Amino acid sequence: MRSARSIRGRSVSFKITAMIDMTFLLITFFIMSIRFGQEGDEKITLPSADQATEVTEQRVELITVNVTKEGLYLINGVEQSATDYLRYVRARKEEGDALEIVVRGDKSSEFSAVQRVMRLTAEAGISDVSLAALQMGEATGDQ
Repeated sequence: MRSARSIRGRSVSFKITAMIDMTFLLITFFIMSIRFGQEGDEKITLPSADQATEVTEQRVELITVNVTKEGLYLINGVEQSATDYLRYVRARKEEGDALEIVVRGDKSSEFSAVQRVMRLTAEAGISDVSLAALQMGEATGDQ
């Protein structure tokens, strides 16, 4: 019986003073950072040029090619042959977007399979190729 009375008699209080202070600090920070970000634009006047062109950010498409230990190529989870890969990359390049190829080879796969992907990518006219790897000790515990 006593334990039931002690539970009813307790009140829960919530102190929000610290949270209100933190909220005002965050609001002040964001207001100040917005003002500083726009300050440089007011101080300069750009010259005019008759041959100026508008700079637009070119969209870069990232294509990840996984090379399995059996030497198979997986693009977006779909198994592809070397000719299918070459056809796919050429079609993506013709669409006009910049392409970046990331080759992820299984550590048990033959390096010649990875080299073949790199060669086919070069044949398609794409020079932005990266090889994915883990740092020593990352995810495997090796050092």
